[in-house]
Amino acid sequence: MKSLSDTSPAGLLRMLQDADPALDPQAWERLKTGIEALLAENRDLAARNARVELERDALFAAIGRQGIVYDAAGGVVVTGPGDENRIARSLSGMRDTPGDVPLHYPDGRPVRPEDLPGHLALRGETLESCRFVIPDRGNGEIHITVSASPIITGETITGAVVTWQDVTGEEKTRRRLEEANTLLEGLFESLGDIVGIQLPDHTILRYNRAGYEMLGITPEEAKGWKCYELIGRIVPCAVCATDLALASRKQEVVEKFVPELGRYMECRSSPILDEQGEVELVVEQLYDITDRKRTEYELRESEATARALLDAPEEMIVLLDTEGRLIDVNETATRRFALSREDLIGTNVCDLLPPDMAGVYAARFHEVARSGRAARFEDTWQGRLYDAVLYPVRDEHGGVTRVAVIARDITDVKRAGDALRNLTHDLNERIKELSTLYAVSRIIEQPGITLDGIFRDAVQVLPSGWQYPEDTVARITVRGREYRTERFRETPWRQASPIVVHAETVGTVEVCYLREMPGEDEGPFLREERSLIDTIAGRLGRTMERFQARECLEKSESQFREITQQSFDMIYTCYHEGGIAYMSPAVMRILGYTPDELIGCQCRDYVVPSSLPVWEEGRKKIVRGEPVEGLEIEFRRKDGSVAFLELNESPIVRDRSVIGVHVVGRDITERKQNEQLRRQAFEQIERNIEQFAILGDHIRQPLQVILGMTELLDEGTAVERIGEQVERINGYIRELDRGWIESRQVREFLRKHELA
Repeated sequence: MKSLSDTSPAGLLRMLQDADPALDPQAWERLKTGIEALLAENRDLAARNARVELERDALFAAIGRQGIVYDAAGGVVVTGPGDENRIARSLSGMRDTPGDVPLHYPDGRPVRPEDLPGHLALRGETLESCRFVIPDRGNGEIHITVSASPIITGETITGAVVTWQDVTGEEKTRRRLEEANTLLEGLFESLGDIVGIQLPDHTILRYNRAGYEMLGITPEEAKGWKCYELIGRIVPCAVCATDLALASRKQEVVEKFVPELGRYMECRSSPILDEQGEVELVVEQLYDITDRKRTEYELRESEATARALLDAPEEMIVLLDTEGRLIDVNETATRRFALSREDLIGTNVCDLLPPDMAGVYAARFHEVARSGRAARFEDTWQGRLYDAVLYPVRDEHGGVTRVAVIARDITDVKRAGDALRNLTHDLNERIKELSTLYAVSRIIEQPGITLDGIFRDAVQVLPSGWQYPEDTVARITVRGREYRTERFRETPWRQASPIVVHAETVGTVEVCYLREMPGEDEGPFLREERSLIDTIAGRLGRTMERFQARECLEKSESQFREITQQSFDMIYTCYHEGGIAYMSPAVMRILGYTPDELIGCQCRDYVVPSSLPVWEEGRKKIVRGEPVEGLEIEFRRKDGSVAFLELNESPIVRDRSVIGVHVVGRDITERKQNEQLRRQAFEQIERNIEQFAILGDHIRQPLQVILGMTELLDEGTAVERIGEQVERINGYIRELDRGWIESRQVREFLRKHELA
């Protein structure tokens, strides 16, 4: 149509005439008129379409957006302004070149073709300012906001309109702003000092991390609280930097001690003013200056301490300048010179010394100041010996600017040193003596050593304990036997001590010097050497007593073992842990077990159940450390029968705890059986006595009836014969009565003598 509108009517007619020359003039006129009208209408439509496009582009430009119009079939009707825009191609789903990348969501996911904004609008959905990203390899990412809505004619979707706006610049600005905010937030949170933002009424808006950590609360817990309330107060601080800043409208600084925190704080409050010049916010910075305050305090303390340290020593301490004048002195120096500190300062040290010492000290002082090397020497002054040190004091460049003089009175130290050397000598002698005594003790305590070996080894170590061991010899004599060192011979310089065993002298320990030595407490011998030889002799005597006691003990143990082995009673030892440790051979005769069969077992396992209560009572007494006597227990024999044992038990105590028991068990089975028989016999006697009484009554009553009946009879002979038989029976009854009486007497006798 546009090409036709640019063609003249005559040209169109020529084209038609060439196409169909058979038309008549009238038809040509009508056709010409129609073509002219059609061309005029086409020109009008083209002009109107151009105006619409201009208006559309002006509208999109006015709102800062671009757009696409779709028809109902999803075809692009128009894009504007411009149809070659990269964004338009991406929104339309067109990928003209291999490098084109499809539309993406902000999270990086690609948009499927069916989910493009235009297609969603054609399905009736409306999008408002949705964000999308178009990856661009050359220029980075393009960020757009897209709105889409369907075109509805009547009730039918006849198309869709998609508009977009390039917000890449805004996105970059937003990201830079986020990065800046993140950086500022990081700086705010990472500050070591406490920073808080509050309203003019002290209400806290927020603190940095250091503030919350100092207060020990979370940001949520701090909201709505005032700064002074967070440290436990109900009113603002008496001196408050924030109140001062509110009044002055400028930064205020206050240093104060906060007792609730136990810290010294420097508070800096900076007001933030609004457009009218009123305080809108206050930024409060809190610096913990506790260490600084402590440092200042410690510095003052250090100065006082330095003066105290300077005055405390007994040494004279003097500080001189390079000319030898006194700059400072301690109290000891003022006492030594008998002048005040004010009188001494500024005086030349040579003026305070005797003339014979002044020159020597001046030469030494100048040598130290010149060379920078310390000097130390000893001098006598006013009858006292002093150890003096001249020490150079250097500046930061290494030059000597001062000389410190420290003079210590070592008179008493020298005397103490001499005494210490003498004491050290004596101590070394005591160590030698103790070493000798220890060596003898070690010999005595050797396992398996004999008395002969003890005397033979002990005599060899004796000389080492005396003051002159290289000229010392020794001899031990015991019951006619001698043990001596290699060069032993008796000399006038002799020391001896007897060996006593059970109040009987059985030998002698002797020590001799081979040549004359300086006199000491006992001839050439020290008092401590007398104590040493007596101690060794006493130790050897006690060792002999111990050997004798051991022999007696071994003999006693052998005899006891023999008695135990031959004992008729069962003897055993049982521990709480480990069970039976020893069992005498008598157990074979009494219970039928061999001792080896019972070693490691518990006695309780062989007690008859009926005897367990009595057994447990005995155990309780043993646990309390009490002995048990006459405990009668039934034990199970190996053949299954029962044996009665009478046990006498004694607890085994170690470290105040009962760990076991010693038991002597006597077999009383036969006695128990005899007691059972005796009990049965007594019971039989009881029954007999009762039967005797019953039988006498039962016989006596019928006889009385018979005798009464005979008195009614007239036959004299029969009556006489019946009376004789009755009397005879009565005799038997009297015999029964006498037996009953004797049985009672027997019973009383048995009870009296505990035989029943």
